[in-house]
Amino acid sequence: MSPTGDSDLAKIFMDIVYTRRSVRRYKPEKIPLDHIRIIMEAAQRAPTDAALHLWTAIHVRDDEKKRRIAELTGQKHIDEGSDFFLFIADLYRLKKLLEYRGEEMGDVDHALLLFAAIDAGLAAENMALAAVSLGYGTCFIGAIHNATEEIIELLKLPKKTYPLFGLVVGVPDEEPPLRPRLPLEMLFHSEEYHDYSEDMLDEGYKAMAPITRRGDYLRLLKRYVGREGYFVIRNKELPRLLEKMGFKINP
Repeated sequence: MSPTGDSDLAKIFMDIVYTRRSVRRYKPEKIPLDHIRIIMEAAQRAPTDAALHLWTAIHVRDDEKKRRIAELTGQKHIDEGSDFFLFIADLYRLKKLLEYRGEEMGDVDHALLLFAAIDAGLAAENMALAAVSLGYGTCFIGAIHNATEEIIELLKLPKKTYPLFGLVVGVPDEEPPLRPRLPLEMLFHSEEYHDYSEDMLDEGYKAMAPITRRGDYLRLLKRYVGREGYFVIRNKELPRLLEKMGFKINP
């Protein structure tokens, strides 16, 4: 699909959007720190609900620490990339800001965890697009939840924070193809939510078939969200880990 738009700026932006993809092979080169700062400033300018800044990103550039995170998560490209960013939900900073002026934080954990994930996602996508515009590759890492407790300890996260996802940034050593996406008609509903016809569901499976070598999107869905999928395990662990990190998860 070719980018469309009436202005040169729109075409440049859509070129960047269509260039961004998950890169899992990197050259052993460090990105200049002035470029890293530009990428971080892109995240800083992302929208944040109620000006609360509910996220923090831990910048990991040390090779030994990146290697350890790669081992814990089973994601070797964390080690291969130049820099790694762990995005966390951060209510600790809010607590400190309030206490500094003699105030206390209310019972807000449920709502703010949701908005923290939104804020972090917006900031991280800004980072990824900025990195691509500078000629670098990126990869989002959800597998940090394979070793949540170990990463919390390694990066010394305080109470009222929680790891959300990671982002690798580096000099790409591959040009992977664009991955498929569900049809626009399944992602955007007009005026109100509509149900999915059998034809539309079939179209969804056809569109996503290239995501696996076997052309089997159902296999991927079962692996992640089926009755014995990865997210079943993560879902069981989440309440315990949130409580351990000081979040009130029961009403």
